[in-house]
Amino acid sequence: MTTLPLPLTPPRNAGRGQTRRAAHARLTAAAAVPLFAAACAGGSGGLAGAGDQAKPAALKAGSTLLFWNDQGGGMTAVMQDWAKRFQQKTGVNVDVTAGIPDARDKITAALTAGTPPDVYRYLQETFPIVAAVERNMLLKIDSYVKRDKYDLADFRKDAVELYRWKGNLHALPRAYGLQCLFYAADLFAREGVPPIPGDWNDKTWTFQKFTEASQRLARTGERHALYVPRASRLWASFVYSNGGALVKKNADGLATGIALHETPAVEALQLMQDLIYKHNVAPTPPEERQLGDALALAQGGKLAMQITNPGGNARWRSTGMAYDAGVFPIGAAARRGVGGGGTGWSISGPSKQPEEAWALLSFITSKEAQLDELAEGSTTPVRISISTSQQYLTPLPKNARVFADGQDYVVRDPVHARWPDLERDINKLFDEQLWTGQVPAAQVARQIRDLADPILKQA
Repeated sequence: MTTLPLPLTPPRNAGRGQTRRAAHARLTAAAAVPLFAAACAGGSGGLAGAGDQAKPAALKAGSTLLFWNDQGGGMTAVMQDWAKRFQQKTGVNVDVTAGIPDARDKITAALTAGTPPDVYRYLQETFPIVAAVERNMLLKIDSYVKRDKYDLADFRKDAVELYRWKGNLHALPRAYGLQCLFYAADLFAREGVPPIPGDWNDKTWTFQKFTEASQRLARTGERHALYVPRASRLWASFVYSNGGALVKKNADGLATGIALHETPAVEALQLMQDLIYKHNVAPTPPEERQLGDALALAQGGKLAMQITNPGGNARWRSTGMAYDAGVFPIGAAARRGVGGGGTGWSISGPSKQPEEAWALLSFITSKEAQLDELAEGSTTPVRISISTSQQYLTPLPKNARVFADGQDYVVRDPVHARWPDLERDINKLFDEQLWTGQVPAAQVARQIRDLADPILKQA
């Protein structure tokens, strides 16, 4: 069997609200807790009995699971609370490590050393599923789902399918993010700019209308309409919403060639460059670095809009300013498309405690656990019962339905073992040529084609 290379690209963190500050907490219990059989719970996240399937093994009280997450910040406390509750319920200790810097390298090193985390946050943009499966980074969980009648129906089907490869399920969804616009509502009203639509089927909020609104909102030397986003899923949203694609795919969904040199993609990328250098509604990258945080500028009336994922809502809401959310603009596409897909929770393939790890995975993907993450505020719910609930939709903004409805328009990242490497090289070309305004989009895209096609055509 051919071993596919692990990608060399660090994970993207733009728009995720991650705090890269390591925080470690070891949670153990002094008192013994009775053995907990996985069959004692069910429904939204517990493990139910499986009829004529083999009974799940009793969990080993006193054993310890390693639980890793590259996210820190508020997620540290959430994970610590989960670990405490899980220990009280099962007698199994959970060693929590959150806010891991260079998580890609640390996970790879731990796997190589034979000491991987039992459960960890899995990002396909860091470890494409085809490579992760080949390297035994992910445990197949179909037998556990079937045995315990774990209910997948409340998860978005497309989110579950992100973690299925060659018919096998390798992880459970944690979040299902997308890209939308947040904007300063009072500023729009003051400048006579209509609110951004909240209906993803709307056909009036076009690239042209978006450009015109940006021109009305920008003031030379005083205010910009927005920052042109340079993270992959964000610039890709312009491509998708203009009817373009990043790659060509085979029947399995595996990338076989680049598509960024085709007309819809080139037009979308050229628009983004023009927003900076032709229309003068967005700062150049050096100016952006000087200006600093986008939301702080919006609070000060110096920025009108921000393109980001729904995880940004907690920060916008915390400002107390009048704001709303709206759909991504549409170009030549018949239907909008936005980058996203979120992240998952997985069990490492070599875990020596698969039963205990599965019990923890079931626990942290339950409806109750996702409500904990909803309260923390940095994720986009993947359970339908939560993403469509009043608890999620009632708080600001007015158009909060944009978040849940937009999940229907997500386009998954390209699937190829070498995609993270190529993505790094594409973004390097963009940083050097496209975002500096030195080279037109068509010329940059041809360079990408010549670079990427030979690699993507490899099995």
